[in-house]
Amino acid sequence: MNKNAGNGQGEHGGVGQQPNVLILMTDQMRWDLLSCAGHPICKTPVLDAMAARGVRFANFYSAAPICTPARYSVFNGRHVHVHDGKWNGLPTRDGEIFLPSIMQHYGYATAIAGKLHFDPVEDSFGFDDFRTFRSEGPTPERGYEAYMRRKYGELKRDRIEEGTCPWPDDPHGRGVGLFADPPEDIDTSWITRQTLEALDVLEQSGKPWFLFSSYHDPHSPFVEPEPYYSMYDRESISLPEIPPEIGTLRKDARGTQEVAHLIDDPEMLREITAIYYAATTHVDNDIGIVLAELDKRGLTDNTIILFLSDHGDMMGDHGRMYKQVMYEGAAHVPLIVQTPESVCPSLTPGRVVDEVTGHVDIVPTVLDLCGLPVPQGVQGKSLAPLCAGQSAGWPNEAFSWMLGVPYTRQEAYMLGTQRMLRTPEYKLIDYGADFRMRWELFDMAADPLEMNNLADDPAHESVLRALAARLAEVEAETPPLIKVPGMPTPSYSYLSAERRTEFTAAWDAGLQRQAAWRWPADTSK
Repeated sequence: MNKNAGNGQGEHGGVGQQPNVLILMTDQMRWDLLSCAGHPICKTPVLDAMAARGVRFANFYSAAPICTPARYSVFNGRHVHVHDGKWNGLPTRDGEIFLPSIMQHYGYATAIAGKLHFDPVEDSFGFDDFRTFRSEGPTPERGYEAYMRRKYGELKRDRIEEGTCPWPDDPHGRGVGLFADPPEDIDTSWITRQTLEALDVLEQSGKPWFLFSSYHDPHSPFVEPEPYYSMYDRESISLPEIPPEIGTLRKDARGTQEVAHLIDDPEMLREITAIYYAATTHVDNDIGIVLAELDKRGLTDNTIILFLSDHGDMMGDHGRMYKQVMYEGAAHVPLIVQTPESVCPSLTPGRVVDEVTGHVDIVPTVLDLCGLPVPQGVQGKSLAPLCAGQSAGWPNEAFSWMLGVPYTRQEAYMLGTQRMLRTPEYKLIDYGADFRMRWELFDMAADPLEMNNLADDPAHESVLRALAARLAEVEAETPPLIKVPGMPTPSYSYLSAERRTEFTAAWDAGLQRQAAWRWPADTSK
């Protein structure tokens, strides 16, 4: 799509003309939080302005409603069951490569500021400059955790001002309150500072650059400093209806996964929602700081900017919290694309794209906009034609896949393996033949809140059958590993059998610890 990007050969093909790339990501942000998407309360003026300059994708879906698997798909353009990075704390299968490495190959300097959440944590994954939320990579001393430990002697991300948390004994209510440390030490502010420092390093390289600025918020814990903590009037917040059975399910819950993903207390939900909005507005403000710095340095006119989230948050819909389900609150996420005129001259500012799109489309979009070849093995498609108003031939579907949690009572809460196919008209969720309920089918135009399951409706039998067949086709796809001509395979792409065994054992032990939780519990740990 980029008409001025040279011949796509990095240093050997017109580096001076290559556009820079800035990817801005939030964690656990619903698609409908944006003011420009119609949210009546949450304020996002910076992102609204970005959407007015660029293109907003109204039906963009997560590859998996959980952090690490979704982020792997964002950076390698392949579905979760294909790259096999199926859960937080697990690596991908051998041979998978990621977008930063491809950008390096084509002559880009690369940097990350904020949350990556890849494993093994010690690897760089194609980033030259590494400063992350979890103190990962080859320079963990530059991470947020290390910063807080140096300053306070321990990590205090969720240390709450005494008296501001009404639910100190609840598994997720205890993570709600006023941030106890100075505002500059909340991770949002730290990530913004690191983004600007990374920008300095990238500019000094003399190369085109790729910068991933990844905010942890509005993810839980729901902790914010002033003025954000008090920004939203609690009483003005309307809540979704909590199904009557949720209270019983939560009291009977076994394991932290079950209890934390259910909410039956309207006051707790109201407080959480207010801080969730506040965290979103805080991130929006800080993204404004980053974008203003691009303007100040004269970089905006040669920088492709994408804003997205890895997954959403149920925020009380269906009586559920957080993620790990295929309902809209968790699976439907925002995407805004802003490009220089030289990169996409046909882009109409303020365009809203209604076609169904997804995480796997990010890699081909970035490469296409940069005038670089999209390698075989990438499953997504470039969004550049949609940015230019060209929708002919677009597949208009999104696929999401999530591994089940084996140590929960699936009859009490839907945390089994899930597959989702979204089309313009319908959403089909497949829970598998061994689950108590196989299918959920929703008419997304008539039932956007997903309250009426049509899977057993004879009038929709043919629809279910057709969507199930298509879902099976997508899941059966086995594309080859991504190979970029002339690019050596990165060292992170292969792990020893012993290292993989360590990951599997640690993941299994963590799930068993979560499953062992029972009411009442020692919540101070």
